[in-house]
Amino acid sequence: LYHLCECTHACTLHTYRYIIYRVYSIIYFKFYFLCFAIGMTSAAWFGHGLQAYVGPEFKRIGWVFGASGLLMFGLGSFVEIKDYVSRSLFLVLRSCFIGQYLFFIFLMLNPTYSDFIYAQLSSAISLIAFILPLNIYKYIRSKSKGSLWIILTICYSIVPGLVYNNQLSVNKWFNYHDISHVLMAIFMFSMLIGTSRLTMKSTR
Repeated sequence: LYHLCECTHACTLHTYRYIIYRVYSIIYFKFYFLCFAIGMTSAAWFGHGLQAYVGPEFKRIGWVFGASGLLMFGLGSFVEIKDYVSRSLFLVLRSCFIGQYLFFIFLMLNPTYSDFIYAQLSSAISLIAFILPLNIYKYIRSKSKGSLWIILTICYSIVPGLVYNNQLSVNKWFNYHDISHVLMAIFMFSMLIGTSRLTMKSTR
């Protein structure tokens, strides 16, 4: 998990330093990496390193920041397709996206329902039901290489999920936790490449 945190922080710093700033969507993409950096750091400390000293409720910090990161990514993707859809459809879809985020945040923060499964469902719905279709549509309309890269990265994200849920391990020193974290670090780096290409393409 340490390496995943390092990769996420590196992606955040790279995004802040090098991506062209006059693209409106990049504001959301920057906060996506920032939220994930905070979420992964929180997961490393409270979910693993200090789990013997803090209560399980501290894990919610990582869950909420993870969901918030995907909210930012989705809003950035909506900005990218704004010129290709009607205003009414744009507002309806964006409202549904924000609504499902708020619903899962409520479940994650409510002590009665709070469970990691809601963080997983929030991520799956945000990526598969919204962010993936938005980028597919963007690619169909504009042939953006950045959108194609994001599409392929989201498809790849199934792999670490399968490894974790099926507890696929090499040995006790490199178990499914370690493997899924390494694969997620690759996921974050691929997302950096995709958002960089997407926003740079938009400035031309």
